[in-house]
Amino acid sequence: MLIVNSGVLEYPPHCGCWRVLAPLEGSLRLAAGELSLPLAAGQAAAVSSEEELTLLAGADSRVCLITLCGSAADQVFQSCKAQGGLFFERGGAVVGRMMRVLLSRHRTVPAREASELAYSMLMGLYGTSTAGPAGKNTMPPVVEAALGIIRRDYAFLDGIAELAERLEVSQEYLTRCFCKYIGVTPGKYLNQVRIENAKLLLRQGGHSIQFVSDACGFANANYFARVFRTNVGINPRDYTRSQQAPAFSDDVGNSLYVL
Repeated sequence: MLIVNSGVLEYPPHCGCWRVLAPLEGSLRLAAGELSLPLAAGQAAAVSSEEELTLLAGADSRVCLITLCGSAADQVFQSCKAQGGLFFERGGAVVGRMMRVLLSRHRTVPAREASELAYSMLMGLYGTSTAGPAGKNTMPPVVEAALGIIRRDYAFLDGIAELAERLEVSQEYLTRCFCKYIGVTPGKYLNQVRIENAKLLLRQGGHSIQFVSDACGFANANYFARVFRTNVGINPRDYTRSQQAPAFSDDVGNSLYVL
């Protein structure tokens, strides 16, 4: 389980799991495959981990992200998908109950207990799914197109002027629409996407700061380090040192477990 604050987060595809998302405070927009879905506090959604996941959390948002693996999760969510969808209007309360129990522990939760909590959450979500929140306005095509270009070409974009030119709109119009539907300027969103991809490279290790800066589209390493520190709170080298591979228990059950 992971609690994330505001910003853009990207998660690469990963076989065999499901991701459950529930805003604890504020709201977010998730994008996975062809799905683009707004979520408010109290709501929840599930997406297959086989699709790349992008989250855009607002300035005052806190989001719970739970990864569920195993046959039970797959059966429940495949059934929900077939019956209506993977959006849960009141699912935030169900996810919140599980989260409060896990966070109340002052030790590592045993695999069996984590599986029982996860199964209880699944049963709370099962049968209450829909295709998506009713009455929500979809984003205009120019914003959808801008998001797609930024996510795909973040390393090569010279800036928002080039983005607006490719979309054949003015910078002022693009910025106004983008802020209305996404909550941040396209320039800030571009930097957030670059930073999240930089974090992925830094976690891999073996890359110089200059390489990461160039690979993510920053003008130079000094500017990259300054933007990174502003967004993450520490400089890139300290971030690399702080990352450690997570340890997994060997006695995790085959039916269901939580990451």
